[in-house]
Amino acid sequence: MKRSGTIANHVYKFVYHKDVFIKTNLIGRNFKNEWVEIESDGKIIIKGSSSGGYAWDGCSPKWHFIDLMWGTPDGKLDFRTEKPITYFASMIHDVIYQFKEELDISRKEADIIFKLILNEAGFMWCGLYFFSVRIGGRFYGTWKRKISEKKVALTESSWLNQN
Repeated sequence: MKRSGTIANHVYKFVYHKDVFIKTNLIGRNFKNEWVEIESDGKIIIKGSSSGGYAWDGCSPKWHFIDLMWGTPDGKLDFRTEKPITYFASMIHDVIYQFKEELDISRKEADIIFKLILNEAGFMWCGLYFFSVRIGGRFYGTWKRKISEKKVALTESSWLNQN
């Protein structure tokens, strides 16, 4: 498992070792670093193949107390992906929030992407989780892009094409 370099004695709940992508209608935005790449055609690539995999703790918040993890559930296993139903939505949302000061994506666009991926997975609580990230996201600092310019749409997600 990947260990945190910033949190003492912490091991992340999830580590993904493959690159994944979503295709959106957010065109004309470019960015590239070790963990994420945004292409001008709206493709957002999470580079799980980088440095031992991308690691995160799933849907937030979560706390460790009396040897148990408490907090937001990641949901049942999705038959198509064999991962928790919120897995890919939380991964992509986490990456966007992690690099919010550098990416040309607004907080609202990031939260809508999260909701659209949850909806695509068939998660029955996507409205509640979306509401929660809209409220909770206010406390995560400043964003490079302050406003969203258009209605966000997803056209493709790579993990549904994997076997």
